[in-house]
Amino acid sequence: MQHNLFRHSARRIGIGAAAVSIAAAGLVPLAAGPAAAQSGWPLCGVTSAPQTLAAGSAIDDRYHSDPALRDLLGAPTGPERESEEGGVFLRDYAGPPGWPGILYSRADTGVHEVHGLIKETMWNAGGHRATGVPITDECPTAEYGGKYNHFSRGGTTPESSIYWRPGEQAHWVHDYGQNGYGIHRKWADSGWETGRYGWPTTNTMSLENGWYTHFTGDDQQGASIYWSPGTGPHGVNGRIRDRWAALGWERSYLGYPVTDEYDIPGGKRSDFTGGCVTWNRATGTVTDSATC
Repeated sequence: MQHNLFRHSARRIGIGAAAVSIAAAGLVPLAAGPAAAQSGWPLCGVTSAPQTLAAGSAIDDRYHSDPALRDLLGAPTGPERESEEGGVFLRDYAGPPGWPGILYSRADTGVHEVHGLIKETMWNAGGHRATGVPITDECPTAEYGGKYNHFSRGGTTPESSIYWRPGEQAHWVHDYGQNGYGIHRKWADSGWETGRYGWPTTNTMSLENGWYTHFTGDDQQGASIYWSPGTGPHGVNGRIRDRWAALGWERSYLGYPVTDEYDIPGGKRSDFTGGCVTWNRATGTVTDSATC
């Protein structure tokens, strides 16, 4: 992970692993909507059973039986190979100029592609050993014309995802190192990018005793999900988050969040290991206290 100085700067300005925007690349994304409605676009399903073949490679079978996939990925640029740890097969493809793709195959997930900014972010993170293998093709998001892939290091349940939308960077959200129920699962349970936390604006980043990811918030006022071994994952939103940030985030006397934001008479509150932050609806003021 990043050096502490870079890490704490990154979370304030929202930089991530892939700094090239789709707009700068001159690529035009497909319109948002259900995967089944995308004419000529690979379906965005998670394979829930092993793929069985009469003969040959699963990657070659998928590639040769799917004209839209061949158009998307272009010609192969090398032979199929097996990963060093075994059980994961992959093959590189030329893709559009400057945006190559890969097909991955694993017995329990079948064959799925990753390309463009999502592939770039995946490889910047450390490749499939870090993110897991893709268990979907690149899929359209519910809004804003974005795209995502889900990934897993074992099984067919998404354990991490990479999301991007036009004009923005791609970001990797994951649960790894978070005891099974972490930031990614919390975000998924909230409704992904259409829920209360919105779109990721950073990768999931490590701290001395935890992890965090920053998001846009559903109201575009900013949100974050923080995890630590003693607290699990909790979200902090809007003005309360701003106050916590000004105090020094988890390094302040407040420490890590122990609740999500919740309603109280006359406003909202978030509780932390060292106190709480309260927003007053009538006055708009935000106060912090060690005794709540």
